[in-house]
Amino acid sequence: MTQTSTHWTATLACLGPVGHLPKAPGTWGSAVAIPAAVLSMILLSPLTMCLVTVGLVLFAVWCCGQAEKVLGAHDPGCVVLDEFVAVLCCYLGPMLFFPHIAEMIRHADQILTTRTLILHVSVFALFRLFDIWKPWPVSVSQNLPKGWGVVMDDVLAAGYVNLILIAAISLI
Repeated sequence: MTQTSTHWTATLACLGPVGHLPKAPGTWGSAVAIPAAVLSMILLSPLTMCLVTVGLVLFAVWCCGQAEKVLGAHDPGCVVLDEFVAVLCCYLGPMLFFPHIAEMIRHADQILTTRTLILHVSVFALFRLFDIWKPWPVSVSQNLPKGWGVVMDDVLAAGYVNLILIAAISLI
C-alpha cells in the first residue's frame, strides 16, 4: 500500500481493510452491507432510510471520486463503498412497496427467519449478478465522470434488483 493510498478518502472508499481482502473485493463490500442495511431498517423509519441512503450515495460519489485521484486509477477494485451504498439501495423498493417487510425486520424475533434470510440472500445474489453482468444502462454509466461512474453503475444494478424483488414479492 502506498503512502497516498492511506488518505482517509481512499481508506473510507475501500471500507478500511474490506476492499483489500483477497479475491472479489466487490463481493466483500456487498456482504458487509447486508448487516448495515438490516441495522438501518431496525433503527430508521422507511422515509429516513431513504433520505440517509440518498445522502450516502451522494457522499459515495464524492468520496469514490477522491479515492480515484488518490489511488491514481479509474474505479479501482479496492474501492467498495459504491457496492456498500448500492446494497442499501436494493432494500428501498421492497421496503417502500411492502411496508410489512420493514416491519418484519424491525422485530428482533424476525431478523433471521426463513423469509428475511431469503430476502438477504436474494439481495446479495441479485446485486452481484447485475453488478458483474452490467446490463444496459449499468454498463454505460461507468463512463460518467469522476465518482459518478464509480457509484452509478452499482446504483443502477440496485435498480434492477429492486424491480425483480418487487415483482417476486408481488407474486407471493
